[in-house]
Amino acid sequence: MNFEPQKFFVGLMDFFSILLPGALLTYLLADQVGPVVLDDRYGRLDGAEAGAVFLFASYLVGHLVFLFGSFLDELYDWLRFYTLNHQIERIARDGQIERRRMLWWPARAFIWLVFKRERDVAVKCAERIKRKVLGDRAESAINTFQWCKAWLSAESPDALAAVQRFEADSKFFRCFAVVLIVLLVVWLWPESSLWPTLERGMGLAILLGLLLAALIRYMEQRNKSTNQAYWSVIARAVKAGSSEAAEAGPAPAAPAYAGGIVYRRRRRLWSRECDVEFLLVESKEKDDPTKWTLPVVRLEDKETHRAAAIRGVLQETGVWAHISDPKSHDVLSLQDGKSAVVRFLPMQVLSRWGARKDRLRKSTWRAESEMAVGVVGEDLAKVIKAFAEGRQRPTAEDLVGSGPGTGGGTP
Repeated sequence: MNFEPQKFFVGLMDFFSILLPGALLTYLLADQVGPVVLDDRYGRLDGAEAGAVFLFASYLVGHLVFLFGSFLDELYDWLRFYTLNHQIERIARDGQIERRRMLWWPARAFIWLVFKRERDVAVKCAERIKRKVLGDRAESAINTFQWCKAWLSAESPDALAAVQRFEADSKFFRCFAVVLIVLLVVWLWPESSLWPTLERGMGLAILLGLLLAALIRYMEQRNKSTNQAYWSVIARAVKAGSSEAAEAGPAPAAPAYAGGIVYRRRRRLWSRECDVEFLLVESKEKDDPTKWTLPVVRLEDKETHRAAAIRGVLQETGVWAHISDPKSHDVLSLQDGKSAVVRFLPMQVLSRWGARKDRLRKSTWRAESEMAVGVVGEDLAKVIKAFAEGRQRPTAEDLVGSGPGTGGGTP
């Protein structure tokens, strides 16, 4: 008899996502709920009868937990909308976004814990493959993840088994989160007798910590299951010779690189005057590592210069910044060992919380008076000088949070 991994993982998902959470909740709340439901018969349960009632209650409660757990998918989808690429696109689209419209930094930190540097590259490649196969019906017929699972079911059951393993883990932790929410409600219920030997505050802290950990683990595993499906389909499409999975570069007529001239105004100590400072990163040039440069990245598939500049500053320095002026500066500069045109955009700091830089290079703030050729390259010194000369007088927005230690540096 041949082993069928697909059927095995279907049973595994039923056990982890329905029976196990149901059994856990039934066991913990049996003494509180049992007498209410079964009245005097609850005290007479024994042996096989008690086991049968426990199994039935576990299965029923497990399905109810699974039902309510599906509502957590709405929370996942909302957080998924604020992954790194979506936040960058939103800031690039809104232009001079106000500080209060930035997503609250604890929420950004939580999203970073779950999704890390996820930028939806895999799902976009998988969507292009799906569109090639289904044509105009691609968007309305089936979502990309379900299509990838169906495709793997027919083409590669082993790859589907890996996806379902992550799915089983994610559904268990989703249901476990619901179990913890129910226990929290019971714990906070007046005159609750659940776990009377524990201190109430300590028990509450433990439940909240477990709930946070369960939510993070659920979202992590769900993200892994979707990405595993996308990666498997992309790998097989590339193996079959499909060019749809490959990323196209930017249009040849436009600069292939984008960077940010990130500046801030810092009030001088014991003075009302302000100094203008610019955010710099270590140069990649091996022959002169003491030089500093502006953060620059190469454009990716269908990426705008605005979004690329925001992404580049975030990756290089860990600082969230927005485009403060639509006027750009195109400069011929050395990038990746070759001369290339870079489009620099003026930017101001939004926040440095809930972000981590990708690069190992150092970053620093330098005053406008230090922007000499010896600090940065000649081409960048001219760009910064031209920007500084064309800058308008300070606005109220410029002076927000301009005190010492605000909004600068790498977290």
